This record gives sequence, C-alpha cells and structure tokens, in this order.
Amino acid sequence: MDDQLWAVCYLDEGIALSVISRKETRCQWLAGENQAREFILTDYLHHVAELGELDPDQHLAARERFELLMMQFPDPQVLTEYLNDLTTGLTRIVWFGPLAALAEDYSDFALALRAHYWDEYGEDDEDPVTPVPEADWPYLVEAMDDFLLSEEY
Repeated sequence: MDDQLWAVCYLDEGIALSVISRKETRCQWLAGENQAREFILTDYLHHVAELGELDPDQHLAARERFELLMMQFPDPQVLTEYLNDLTTGLTRIVWFGPLAALAEDYSDFALALRAHYWDEYGEDDEDPVTPVPEADWPYLVEAMDDFLLSEEY
C-alpha cells in the first residue's frame, strides 16, 4: 500500500492570509505514506517554524511533538486533527492521505474535490459523490490544482 501516491495539502492562515487577502494552499504529491510522513516532519514543519518564527530549540521541540503524534495516531485523518491543533493560526492541513482515498473517501475535502472533478470532467449524469475510477486518477490529480484555486473547500 505504501507504493501509491499520497498528498499533503495545506492552507496558510493568519498573517499570510491577511496580507495577500486570499487563500494560499500548497499541495505536495509524494510516493507513498513513508515519504508523506517524512515531508510533514521536514518541509511542512520547516514551513510551520518559519510562519511561527520558532527558534532552533522550539523547532526541535515541535519536531519531537510531531514524531510523537505520528506514533500515537497512525490514522492520517486523526493525525491531521492533532497536527492542526498545534498549528492553529499559522497553517492547516486540509488533506493528508493517499490518492485512492481522495477518489473514494467521504470526507468533506474528498467530496468537494470529486464534485469539482465531476463538474469539470464528467458527463452531466454523474453524482458529485461518485468515486473516480482508478483509470481516471491522473485526471483527478490534474483537477486538484484548479480545485485549490477555486476556494470551494
């Protein structure tokens, strides 16, 4: 299962949002769960540290806390909730999980993405909650960029 595509998508909040007056969302596609978790511990945490102006000791303490949460809560959705509690006012993860879940899951973000996907790529008869067939997942990945810009989530 670790060989499938995973995504970490996050939305900047706080000062960055007030300065640019629009959502600033980033989505990083990664080759599997291990790489996605490593991204959170390195690149995402570095981003959080910059936004929060953490000194090196605080950055290290934050990494230790992130690692502990990853061990305690292996489920991506539960982990996301706890990580978001730590980064309130700075940034918020809107999706952390595999592409397969985006294509089939019933979470708010996955449902909104699929509704956008079917609106853009579907024939008029698809229900917006219909899972995206695996053969069409590359198009779902393509649709993500437009979806994040649309601010519908």
